[in-house]
Amino acid sequence: MRRYRFGRIAALVAVAYVAGVGVVVFADWITVAGVVVPVEPPHLMELGPWARWVLLPVAVLQGWALWQVLRGPALGGAARVGWPGGAAGWLRVALYASVAHTVLLHLWPPDDAEWAIWTGALVRLAVVGLYVPVLAASLPRWARLGALVAGVAAVAADLGYGPADTPIWLLWAVPVLVGQARDPRWSRGTVWTGAIFAAAWLLRPTSFAIRFPRELDPGLLFEVAVVALGALGAVWEARAAHELTRPPETEPRPAGARSRMAEARSRMAEARSRMAEAGAVRRPSFPLPLAAVAVALPLIPVAVNLVHGVPRAIGPGGAVADLLRVSDRASLAWYGLDLLLGVGAPALLVLAAVARRTRTAVRVAAVALLGCAALVAVSALTLPPARLGGTGPDLVLGEPPGPDPAALPPLWHAAALTAAALLLLALQAGSPRRHTLLAATAAALALCFLPAADLAPGKVTTAEDCARAPRTGERAYLCAIRVDATLDVAAGTPDHVLLARGRRLCAVHARQDPAELGRLRSEEGVDPERLPWVIDDICPSAHAAVVAAETAEEVEYEQSQAEEQRKCDAAPRHRPLIMPAKALRVKEPQWPDGSLSLFEAVGDSFDPLSQGVFSKALANGLVAGGRGHLVILTHSDAHACVTLETYARRPPVETGGWEHVVEVGYDSPAGDLRLRDDLSGIVLPDLSLRGRPGHYRVRVHFAWLPWNGGRYGTQRLLVMAYPGDGDDVRTYQAPPP
Repeated sequence: MRRYRFGRIAALVAVAYVAGVGVVVFADWITVAGVVVPVEPPHLMELGPWARWVLLPVAVLQGWALWQVLRGPALGGAARVGWPGGAAGWLRVALYASVAHTVLLHLWPPDDAEWAIWTGALVRLAVVGLYVPVLAASLPRWARLGALVAGVAAVAADLGYGPADTPIWLLWAVPVLVGQARDPRWSRGTVWTGAIFAAAWLLRPTSFAIRFPRELDPGLLFEVAVVALGALGAVWEARAAHELTRPPETEPRPAGARSRMAEARSRMAEARSRMAEAGAVRRPSFPLPLAAVAVALPLIPVAVNLVHGVPRAIGPGGAVADLLRVSDRASLAWYGLDLLLGVGAPALLVLAAVARRTRTAVRVAAVALLGCAALVAVSALTLPPARLGGTGPDLVLGEPPGPDPAALPPLWHAAALTAAALLLLALQAGSPRRHTLLAATAAALALCFLPAADLAPGKVTTAEDCARAPRTGERAYLCAIRVDATLDVAAGTPDHVLLARGRRLCAVHARQDPAELGRLRSEEGVDPERLPWVIDDICPSAHAAVVAAETAEEVEYEQSQAEEQRKCDAAPRHRPLIMPAKALRVKEPQWPDGSLSLFEAVGDSFDPLSQGVFSKALANGLVAGGRGHLVILTHSDAHACVTLETYARRPPVETGGWEHVVEVGYDSPAGDLRLRDDLSGIVLPDLSLRGRPGHYRVRVHFAWLPWNGGRYGTQRLLVMAYPGDGDDVRTYQAPPP
């Protein structure tokens, strides 16, 4: 069993930490939630009673991380206890300082975070700079300089001098991990710890979604797990510092099966190199036409999309994008990968593999192509129905998401990448395996790119076709989908596919099976209550249901209008106290949409709407007037029985039987006093005195007519107009409180 310099002390501290957190978690888990997981307790409270059981594994992980940090370097074997000299010694100091900074800030967050940010930035700059000379033997100069630039840029971004929440840090971490993997001083465990931490850093959520009800939600568990894996950052730095005590020539990995396999691979590599020097081994030659096909395959769907201005392979939506949405960095990385796939970057990878013709290059390229194809396929198969037809713009580009009829479905990109990977493997394999793989590749191409029988290309009715010919029968059904979007379908779906779906929906409607109708709503997003109006042009049972519903609606409307007419007929008639110049009781009940307005254009540049007449009417609750504009307020949820009277002189004031009576002034530029409501199409007769322009006084009377025991049956309006001066507002009867 391997021993460490401070192994026992570190084990005691780790056990004490886990035990203490475990006791407090069951007593008051909210107290330690922010220490164990840097997530606000309200988010963990969404887990309800599961929160304690989520915190315990995280505490165990952090206890293991404490042991890894505090145990120190290994004792015995080929490792030496002495402090390394030169840049390695200073790198070890910087790594330990970074670990201490991380742990202390996690356990005791400071009140003033500015000094902590700047000290952490200085330590990280030291680590970034010292890795450059330490990795000189395992990384080329260009890779070390690139890592240095990326590391400095990442620190600057953390300080606010660059874009925040971007994957710049990975451009430093990946070369460092590659260098550690090539350097014998660091073990595989250290490299894998750093790789897992880098993945967790990329996926670390920048926001937490609120979920209800409280339950064991997989999405929140994933977010908490990613946050908890952030502890591996300190473990990676601590292990890297511990293992710097080994001399560069020491092989750190223990003897065993892996060591023997590594030695065997080394001997085989030496044998191949000696044979290559003697000219006995040559790289396999790839047939030029097949190599060109392998390079061109990923470019076929890319070219189609780029011609139509779509530079992406997947677009917004899908399970992968939804999973990465909690992290701005992961979302940005996913968007970048989507753009690379959309502009044909995989073709460059295939070209590099074809040019090198080594087994490693071909396998790496094939694995990368198949991985990208799997991601594209998963995203394509989990897209919403409206996006299955192509890739559209999204909020990253500043445009709302939606289908792009010019884009190929993402599955075409997945098929092209898969075919290119299989063809690469076929070219690498020797005969007769090459012929077998070529046959498999051809079959895969045929299966991927040939449409199924029910998805064969066919006629697509366009909006222009619908405008040229009348909509009847099947054409009416298709045009309703194309123009009015009565069904949520992918753009460019052939007519025969839409007709087949319509007939299937017709059969579902005819059966009226509640379970089947429920699946129609949940799985296809079709509302069973609106279904008859979607398919009535091609479905007899739906047409009968639509006719019956419309007939019932007409009967109900006629009954409602007849009742409103009975209300107006039952309303008491107004008996003028003096003879009016003209009087009219509007026979039909009116239904204004909140107001009746009188508007006359003024010859000069004066705008009648600038007087704020509507706001003045709201102030007294009934009426207001001005020059060329008058407004009478009504209730939009009830009809009105209207009486209009025009007098040559001022009529006596009448308040009996009325709830609200207000008189205002109105200046008529043209002598056209017709009240109207453009929204409901109401135009009432002229109130002017024989077309006389000039100043009028308008008196409005309002009351509710009770009906069937209810107070608010219908509205009664009596509008009087007579020539008169004055713009003052006179309230003769205030409304009841």
